[in-house]
This record gives sequence, C-alpha cells and structure tokens, in this order.
Amino acid sequence: MLGFARAVLAQSGGLALTHVTIVDPSVGKPRQDMTILVRGSDIAAVGRAKQVMIPISTKVIDGTGKFVIPGLWDMHSHFRDTGRDLKMDIANGVLGTRNMGGVAKEVFLLRDAIAHSQQLGPKIVACGPIIDGPNSWSNPQFTISVTTTDEARAAVVSLKQQGTDCIKVYDGLSRDCYFAILDEAKKLDLPVVGHLPSAISVREASDAGQRSLEHGIALAGGSTMEGDYIKRRLDQSAFQEALRTKNFALIPAKIARDNTMMLDTFSQEHADATYRLLAKNNTFITPTMVTERSLTFIDDLNAKPDARMQYVSAEELQWWKPENGMLTKYRTPEYIAMRKREYAKMLEEVPRAQTVGVHLLAGTDITIPYTYPGFSLHDELKLFVEAGLTPMQALETATTNPSLFLGLSKTWGRVERGYTANLVLLNADPLEDISNMNKIDSVVVSGQRLDRAQLDQLLNDAKIPDAGISSQQR
Repeated sequence: MLGFARAVLAQSGGLALTHVTIVDPSVGKPRQDMTILVRGSDIAAVGRAKQVMIPISTKVIDGTGKFVIPGLWDMHSHFRDTGRDLKMDIANGVLGTRNMGGVAKEVFLLRDAIAHSQQLGPKIVACGPIIDGPNSWSNPQFTISVTTTDEARAAVVSLKQQGTDCIKVYDGLSRDCYFAILDEAKKLDLPVVGHLPSAISVREASDAGQRSLEHGIALAGGSTMEGDYIKRRLDQSAFQEALRTKNFALIPAKIARDNTMMLDTFSQEHADATYRLLAKNNTFITPTMVTERSLTFIDDLNAKPDARMQYVSAEELQWWKPENGMLTKYRTPEYIAMRKREYAKMLEEVPRAQTVGVHLLAGTDITIPYTYPGFSLHDELKLFVEAGLTPMQALETATTNPSLFLGLSKTWGRVERGYTANLVLLNADPLEDISNMNKIDSVVVSGQRLDRAQLDQLLNDAKIPDAGISSQQR
C-alpha cells in the first residue's frame, strides 16, 4: 500500500468539482449547482458554479447529478488488520477513525505516519491501551490493569507521555480508580472516553466529565433502580461459580436477569432527565448499533451469505460462528430474548436522546463478528435512519458531531473554504435514501482525489485469497 500511497500523495495541481449538490449537515440543507475548488490539501473556494474562478491548471471534474458530503468518521473502531482495514476505510469514504484500544507503539506510529503523508489512510485519533481494573477480560496486549488510585494516575501520566489522544476507561474499574483517572486526565487536558464502568452510574460518569459513553444508549440511566442494578452487576458470585464448575452459561444467565430488571424498571421520565444532563454536560454517546445488532442477531447473520466476507480470513470466520465465539456460544434462551428486547429499546431511545439534545456519534466497534471496516459505518448510518433519525441527522453523527467532539470543527467536517479537503462524491442523493451512501463515485483525501478505479483497486488489494463467502459455504 505504501507505493500506492506515495503515488496518490505525490499528485500536484488543483482540483475543481463543478455542478455538484453539497450535502453538509452543518448547513442543514442541500446546496445545488455548486463548485468546490481545492488547492493543496484545503478547500480554496465554495460557491455557485458560475461564481468560482477556476485556474487553468486545475483538474475539473463535472459533478452534474452528483452529491458531495464531508468525509466520514468511524468514532469507535479497532484494527483487525491495518494493511486491509485502511484500504477498506478509504474506499468507503471513511477518512477519520477513533481507535478505541490498541498496542500503543503500533497505533501511534501508524497515526503519525498518516499525519505526515507517509501512509495513505484515514486520520487516526487513538487511545492506545485501555485502563481497567484487575482480571480484565479486555485484550491483555493493550490493557493496563490498576488496583490503586496511585496506579490509576500513573497510567494516565504514562499514556500522556506516550502520545495518547484520549484515555479509555473500562468495565472493571473501581470507583476510586475511576475518579482518580478522571481527575488526572483533566489536569493533563486529556478527554476520557469508553465504557461505563460497572460501579458507576450514567449520571455520575457525565458529571465527572467522561466525554463519551460507548455502546448502546445508556439505558441504565433510565432505570428508577439504577443503584440496585449497579449492585447486581458488581456481584461476581455467578462468574466465580462459572469458573469453578465450568458451567459458563451461568454468566449470560446472570446478565439476562440483571438487564431484564433494568428494562423492567425503565422510566421515560427518568431517561429524559438523564439525556438532558448528558446534553448539558456535553457528554456524547456512541451507540455502535451495528455491533449491538450483530451480537443480538448473530444466528441470522451467520445463516446469510455476505459478499463482504471475502475481506475476512477463514480462521476468523470460524470464530464468528455463534457456536465458537466467546460472546455467543454460552447464550441461554433468556439471554437471547433479553438482547432482542434491549436492542429494540435502544432503537426507540436513539431519536429520543437526539431530540433532547444528546450528541450522537457513528461508530462500529470493528473486530466484533459481522462488522467490516468502512462498510459497517454505512450500516451504522442506515440503522440511525431505521431508528428514526432523518438521513441528514444520521450524516451528522459521522461528520459534524465527530469534528465537534474532537475539537476539529474549524478544519474538519464541513464543505467550506479553509477546511481540509476530505470529501466523498456520491452518484445518488443520500437524503433521498441513506443507502445511496454506498454509491461512491470518488473520494478526496486531504485534497487528493481517488477515482472509482483506484477505490476498486484498494478493495481488491484488501481481499483475502480463498477466503470470504466461499469459506462459510465449505
């Protein structure tokens, strides 16, 4: 990929996209018959087609009948295979990604190589290692376990020194360690993101300054018995019994009981009050609905061939099967029923939270079964629309909101003069049908245009020989 990247990044001269319709969520309505002039890596001018002067040396692309959107962000991702993942992201118009857990040296080096135009890929914002309590079930390769507040603070300082962009917290943190992390991160001007630790309530996390909550829509914040729910989550007896007896079905059975109680005590009034607090505190939510769908309906997805499996190794496809995956093979009927109920409730609450004022972020949690770099971000946008958002509001979760969250709103996420030229040119209107996001004509990465043939080449290079859909059918 490096040779291809150098060829793309070495392109010179300006670019003009003429007679296009700009769909920019920050503006709120489409602008027709527009010209976008790109010089270097930035947008030099945006205006009516007849009002923008195009220099003679500029490469002109007639965009009649086409639509331009800002480059997309995947705000919750991990790397499965960087060599393939980056290609699939770019080919799908995902030009920014927030990596939510990885080996520090590898992730940070890749982030910096892309930032210095040494590698073609989406802009990376990276947390590096996750901070969790002892006995974490997170990948030990990129997890820092802490048991004391001194260890928690030292972990934050260490990650700052390594060059992290954010601090990711995880499920097993104690209350003391969690609040120590938030305090130390604030001193070092590092945003704290990630899971809601089992010992912490939704409102406590927001008031403490956690900038984003990952996975779902913080349904626990709508329970009138959230305190009891927290106590039940912290009870480890079922896990200990499962380890003793090797009866691992005890774990999903416990989760089913706990979450059913949480759903049974859900109050819309209580939930709305929580959403208002999140909005007031500027706490964002990344629902990762595509992941929640995958884990809820994995049996259906496993039974249905998917052409995107050609980008997945045969070994990983075997791990994806419900009977093999650690998150699925011990499921009980009660757990499956609870997940479907919880998923349906999440879809109901997504537009509710958005209406109240919570900023939502599009994310995929790549590495979960039946998620695909780049492609699944489009699936996430479709799920936002299925949940009740308009296509424009769905686009906002992958463009305007990420730039706002990351403090990039003056340089990214808009199609305006002075902004970095990260654009996606579509052959059909995404506001008419969000599925038209799949109809990509070309992508502009920091001012350099990749046409359809080049995008197809990236996807072809990302394929795994003798893998994919044929592996599942063998």
